[in-house]
Amino acid sequence: MRSVKAVLRRLVARGEAFLKGAAFDCRACGQCILPRTGLICPMSCPKGLRNGPCGGTIGGMCEVYPDKECVWVRIHRRTGGTIGEVPVLNPSPDSALFFTSSYANRFTGLDRPGTTPLRYLDLPADQFEGPAATRSRLEAALRSGRFVKTCEVRSPRNADLGRLAREIEHIRGHFDAVNATAYLNGKPSLPAARTCAELLRFGVEPVCQLTCRDQTKTSFVSELIANDANGIHNVLCLTGDSYAGNPRIKQVFDMDSSLMVYEARHLRETGVIHFTGEAVKAPPRPFIGVAINPFSTPPEMPIRRLMQKAAAGADFVQTQLVFNLPAFEAFMRRYCDAGLHRRLFLLAGVPVVISKSAMEMIPRVPGVDYPPEVRRRLEGAADLRAEGCRLARETIDAVSRMPGVRGVHLMLFGADHSVLPDVAAGF
Repeated sequence: MRSVKAVLRRLVARGEAFLKGAAFDCRACGQCILPRTGLICPMSCPKGLRNGPCGGTIGGMCEVYPDKECVWVRIHRRTGGTIGEVPVLNPSPDSALFFTSSYANRFTGLDRPGTTPLRYLDLPADQFEGPAATRSRLEAALRSGRFVKTCEVRSPRNADLGRLAREIEHIRGHFDAVNATAYLNGKPSLPAARTCAELLRFGVEPVCQLTCRDQTKTSFVSELIANDANGIHNVLCLTGDSYAGNPRIKQVFDMDSSLMVYEARHLRETGVIHFTGEAVKAPPRPFIGVAINPFSTPPEMPIRRLMQKAAAGADFVQTQLVFNLPAFEAFMRRYCDAGLHRRLFLLAGVPVVISKSAMEMIPRVPGVDYPPEVRRRLEGAADLRAEGCRLARETIDAVSRMPGVRGVHLMLFGADHSVLPDVAAGF
């Protein structure tokens, strides 16, 4: 009898997957949220994102498959969400239900953990009210009201910390915090947390960048605990670029960046790991950052995504590279109109282009709006280093005048960190 039931379950699941696959591009997750997403399956996103687009979308097209429209652009157009409405936060799907019947799971209630929207925490509507929430020096700097400056270093791909030490020597004392990146393009390196520890050793406030691409929920919360033990009080939660085209690398995407934020903030506020329900004595209390692409379209889509991340518990946001100042200014007006300037501290991403080989990579960076006039200016420069620094200073000057911008995050396209203090000086 059991074998007959098992066969029937498989037949029902396969029939459902075939019919829904043809109609909705269904990926048979077994915990369907199609009614919530305009009958467009969010699992057809190459990253399996169930809460909104990644930062790699540009011109409405997918980062992974640029010839295809972004799944979440289609969902947004179909559902017609408005800027003033905070999107629901869908939980991660239960992998144990993949390739089973969503109708059967709905009938038995097995799908509830993967389909019931998460309840947002009761968070302050104004970041500027009340005392500091964490031990982060970056939070203290942002709350002070002065213009904040950050930059980043890349984790070494071996155990030789000499290069990293030289880079830190150039920038320490000039920036309020420094991000530690890791696993660029899927290549092994020291973990971001280890690089953060090195930054701390030099007296620099570190920001640990972690991506959904590389983290499970278990490893993510473990990183938060380890960082807290090591005195690292800032985390930047990113979706992560895709490794598409390299079949030797398995991408995780156990959650998206909004769910990453929710896990971190739930632990900080309640002392309980959300996905396990376990209490943690002396839980980590990180200052939580996210990223956004201001140049995604339709223009209200990145605003709604930020509203979701703010409701999930984000404290600050870093933007994609700003080459297109008019488009960024339009984004900042929408950002302030939505009240996000009271919910999130925003750092504008400023490119510092000093290397020809690095400059040639810019058009291939996912989600970057690179206007032709800016490209011609850099490519035609007699002295790229001087022109790249000049452009960066002009960008900082322009964004510093925009309401809602609380500081800048400098991203270096080149290898000489000694230029960064001069670029940031005077702001």
